[in-house]
Parts: sequence; structure tokens; C-alpha cells
Amino acid sequence: MNTPTTTEHDFRTPHPFGRQAAGTRLRNALLTLAGLGSLGLLATPAYAVPAFARQTGQACIACHIGGFGPQLTPFGRAFKLGGYTLSNGKSHIPLSAMLVASYTHTTTDVQANVDYNGEHANDNFIPLQQASIFLAGRLSSHVGVLAQATYEEAAYSPNFGWDNTDIRYANSYQFGSVSGLFGLTLNNNPTVTDVWNTAPAWQYGFMSQPIGQIGGYSTPMIMGLGEQVLGATAYTLINNHWYVELGLYHRLSSYFSQLVNAAAPDEIAGYAPYWRFNYSNTVGNANYEVGLVGMNTKTDASSQDYNISGANNTFKDIGVDGSYQYLDGDKQSVTVNGMFMHEHQDYGAVGQGNSNSTDTLDYLNVNTAYWYNNTYGATIQFFNVAGSTDPLLYANNAGFNPDTSGVVWELDWNPFGKNWADPEKNLRLGLQYTTFNKFNGSTQNASGQNSLYIYAWTAI
Repeated sequence: MNTPTTTEHDFRTPHPFGRQAAGTRLRNALLTLAGLGSLGLLATPAYAVPAFARQTGQACIACHIGGFGPQLTPFGRAFKLGGYTLSNGKSHIPLSAMLVASYTHTTTDVQANVDYNGEHANDNFIPLQQASIFLAGRLSSHVGVLAQATYEEAAYSPNFGWDNTDIRYANSYQFGSVSGLFGLTLNNNPTVTDVWNTAPAWQYGFMSQPIGQIGGYSTPMIMGLGEQVLGATAYTLINNHWYVELGLYHRLSSYFSQLVNAAAPDEIAGYAPYWRFNYSNTVGNANYEVGLVGMNTKTDASSQDYNISGANNTFKDIGVDGSYQYLDGDKQSVTVNGMFMHEHQDYGAVGQGNSNSTDTLDYLNVNTAYWYNNTYGATIQFFNVAGSTDPLLYANNAGFNPDTSGVVWELDWNPFGKNWADPEKNLRLGLQYTTFNKFNGSTQNASGQNSLYIYAWTAI
């Protein structure tokens, strides 16, 4: 399978594992477990992980809105920035697991596809959409890990491979009146280090349907690199307000990508610099954040996708984000998150999959969530993708552009969200409905992409 390019990647895409025969999948699953185990890694985004509750002795509502992530509270953000190392001093096994079952109904039948392993053109019930195992917790006084391996029956054949991985070192410092926290991370997804649920790796939607349309397929390059690169970043939080993070990412080697069952982006050239700056503050029961994030990525146009000797394509992403959160104790909470990202695409040559020498792509995600008693939740999200008109790049789209917009509505019930008397059970039942105002450059029949998605999501 070719690695998704910027114009082929959903902003809530299933993980891009390859299509394989059953014997190959089993062999790769065993190799993945062996490889991740030898690295100290058992790596879909990681959410409320019961292993952290056992490690800290805190209820999951201490770290997560609704007691079931990934939306973080101020305590949860501090726990992550501190390297996942806070502990109650008791011994525990730093392992957790997650299971997801789902049902999807699409307004228009999806095209029959053997890659769906017998699923129907509509009304699909998948008893095991996803299963994950986590290594999550303190490795030493200053080092911790949140890593996940996932089996997923999604857009491609059922598969098993590594997922979002974040290994951290963190320590505090004091210089006169300046106090802060310093950290280093090794991770496999740009923005997976973020703590505000605004950046791509952690923004809403947290769980999405495996079949049908889940948004415009054109998204910024930064959002298509998860689990396909490896990077190191350094960060600091100064006086509990100013946050700075800088890092570099590189494509996985062919050997390692096969070991962990990831689709390596062979066309990425050299190192891609990543940066993140933001300011945050707390006022009474509310906290807020405003920030910037950016990344420059080059692709080798001599790869199989472009076949242009000596030419590079450059994708420059820059985004602005903001977050507001109001917490009324355990009774209710309101969170508003948003991000706008602009990408400038500079192509090494015209006529090799693109009509223009330069294109632009804009992406917007704004969502509001309300929770009552950490048990009942409602979320509404507006998404919008807009870009240049390019007859080759968007040859299959009306108007030859990627313009897509819509709204996602979700209701959630976390029956065990309020307290953790029994830390071995956690459950979310969700009902999600996606409506499209425009799809791939056209408003005509956009509503035909609408879908209903119901899921049961448990963690132990």
C-alpha cells in the first residue's frame, strides 16, 4: 500500500497498516510484540489508561474530563508534562488494555470492498473494531512512558502494529525567580506530546467510525505522519505559563517499519523540524491556552509517487490554537478547543500529480464539550478543509479542490466516570452523527455522506 500523501489522508483516519494475508499478519504480530518488548515499548491514540490510576492512586477524573480520556484536566496535563512519573509509592503492573465495538450506518451505501473482510455496504456491526494493549507508567524517578500496540479491523484488513508512543524524561529547575520544568521525549507522532487536546494527535474526534466518510481526505502533512516517523523533542514549561518545544522527525527505516507493522513514508527526505509555543493561565475555576505549532516537511519527488530525479516537494505547516476549560468541581465542565492550520505546498515540478507549482491547504477544527457529573457528555464539532484549485491533484473532486465541511454531534455516557471504586472497569457508550455541508469540492449530495456511529469503548 502506498503511504498516504497530504491529499490522501483523513483528519480522523484509521491507522494506515498494510493489507496482508492472515499468516503474514500473525507473523508480523509476533514480531511486533517481540520488537516492542525488546525496546521497552508496547505502543490509535492512548486515552484514559487505568494503569495510571493504579500508579497514582487517583481517580481517573483527576486526569480526565468525564473520567475517560483523552481530554485532560490541569492535573492530567501536569502528570503528562512531568513524564508520567507521579506515584503513590506502591508496586503495580504498568499494563492496561482497551476494546472497542461499534455499529455504523451511512446515508449512502459504501462501495463493496474485499478489504473490509465481509462487512456489508451498510449497517455494519463490528464486535472488535479495535483492541489495544498499553505500557503506561513510571520507569524511574524521572522517566515514564505511554505506549500502545493496536489490533484494528478498520479500513484495511485486520492488523496489529505499534501506535502512538511517547517516552519522556522530565525534571524541574530553578534559576532565581524563574522556575520551570524541562523534558525530553522520544515519540512517533508530531503533536503526540501536546497536553491541550487542540493539536492534531489529540484533538476531537477521539473515536471515529471505521467505514464511510469521516471528513475531507485532504489534510496538512503534519497530520499524516503518525506512527510513520520517529522524532526527539525537548520542551520546557516556564513559571507554569510559557511552554516551548523544539524537535526533529525522520522517517522510519524499512526494517523497523516492517517490525512494528507501520507504513513507512519512503518519500520523506531528511529531517523535519517541529516547534510548539504557547501561553497558559488559570483564573478561578477556568484555565485557558493560546499557542502556535509548526512543521516543515520535505518529500523526495524521485520516489515512486513523483518519479522526478533530484527534486523535492516542501510542505510548510503552521497552526494557531486555543483552549478554554471551566471546571465546577466534579459537577460539570465545559471545554472549548480550536485549531486553524495553514499549509503551503511547494512542488519540485509541475505535471507529476499536480497542476500548480504551489498550492495551499487550510484546516479548521472547533469543538465544544459539556460534561455533567463526569458521567453524561455532549460534544459538537465543526470541521472545514479548504485548498487551492488543482485539476491534477484533485482530479476526482468537483471543482478540482478539496473543500469539505460539516458538523459532528456526539452524546456520551460513562457509567463509571464519577468514581473509581473498582479501577478494573471503565466504559464509554457513545452515539455520534456526522453531517456534511460540503464534500470534496461540492455541496451537491454532500448529505449523502452523513453517517451514524455507535460505539462501546472499555478500558481495564
